Amino acid sequence: MLVLLFSVCAGASLAFARPPDRGELLGVFPQAPDLNEPVTRGAFGAMLAKAANLVVASGEVYPGKDVDPGSWYAPALAALEERGIVAGYPDGSLRPGQPVTGAEAAVMVARTLGLFGTTGQPEAGPLRPDHWASSLYNWLVNQGLVSARSDPEGKLTVGEAADFLARVFGSDPRAVDIVEKSRRAQADVKAVRLKSNIDMVMRPRAGMADRVPVLQGTGQMTVEMILPGTMHQVGRWRFEATGGPAAEGGRLPELEMEQYWVGGKMYMKMTDPATGKTEWIKSAVPDLEALMKESLKASKMGGGGIPEELKPYFHYQLLGTAEKNGHRVFEIGYYGRIDDLTTFLQLAVPESLRGTLGGPEFERALREAGQLVKSISYWGRDCIRADDYLLHDGELKIVLSFADRFQGEAMPVELIEMRMRVEECAYGDQIKIELPPEALQAREMPQP
Repeated sequence: MLVLLFSVCAGASLAFARPPDRGELLGVFPQAPDLNEPVTRGAFGAMLAKAANLVVASGEVYPGKDVDPGSWYAPALAALEERGIVAGYPDGSLRPGQPVTGAEAAVMVARTLGLFGTTGQPEAGPLRPDHWASSLYNWLVNQGLVSARSDPEGKLTVGEAADFLARVFGSDPRAVDIVEKSRRAQADVKAVRLKSNIDMVMRPRAGMADRVPVLQGTGQMTVEMILPGTMHQVGRWRFEATGGPAAEGGRLPELEMEQYWVGGKMYMKMTDPATGKTEWIKSAVPDLEALMKESLKASKMGGGGIPEELKPYFHYQLLGTAEKNGHRVFEIGYYGRIDDLTTFLQLAVPESLRGTLGGPEFERALREAGQLVKSISYWGRDCIRADDYLLHDGELKIVLSFADRFQGEAMPVELIEMRMRVEECAYGDQIKIELPPEALQAREMPQP
């Protein structure tokens, strides 16, 4: 799905993370370790920080009451504790000398990738739902990173830990080859239609539940594009709010929205949820056709690739093959985390596109987005057709975590979690986009 979004909508190719060097992971030990010995929590923390390129403090740090601040693994444990990856035990200890189990290692890795036990449906897998590590451990199993036959309570050896981290923070070369072939196939697509179902949860920050409700929504979205400059989008949403000002909870009015991007104008149909009355409005927007042409040009000038600096953001695993609707498909698992959104967007959006997107105003929007968003974590799977390497269907989950404060004000919302399931993909001349006659009569709104 990310292949389609990046290749069709942004004109850029996806890159992949190169596996961390196994020797570098083992190099965190002050002395060469015995690969068959159980790996301790302290040592695994140091290897994890290295594999994930986490910034660790220099000098003495004080993570946990039972961690020697001068120990070789203390800076890594402090970095993991600061990010909530290692929470410790109820008595305040981290037990750095205790061997790591498979379940503990899986949970620490998943948290490093931004998963902290999501608010959606629990992951099915080998661990029962009542197990403390079930959601995150089962997620790694479903992403092909942990074998379903592994013992979650078994102790990990140093060698197994190094192999596990190299696999998680790298990519399967077979999956990368399929993704790159899919990118090239998507680049030739002239028209595409996607139909998706979307679930969303907005969760308030701790201590603000009396002011901000938990907002849950479900929706359906259809997006049609005829490249390079025409788009049609229809969305229908249902929301429920619980807690906060609406302590009794309740269903909110259903929302429906329809948009067209045609000839450098955006036409939007809005329905008043109170009266049911609909109205079309239009406004000038950055010319989508010019934007797409410039994007494709920038991609070709760059050899169709993404800068090396972006490669650590994307990880792929080949989960297997299957038969779907007469197509043989490759099942590709993918995941990643973005902690510096401003830097990521500056790398992902070529400089030649920034003038088209608004110049200084766009640069300011990038900076503000980086201040507002603390991290973005995503994971999912795509089914890519083996005959033409186009997307057949897919699922994408995103957790958007917000900064504690923005522009001097406390942020009342902690995170938004979304799950999108693309259940229909169509390509080619069968896709037609025609602006309704009533939209031509829309009143003009000022450009935002």
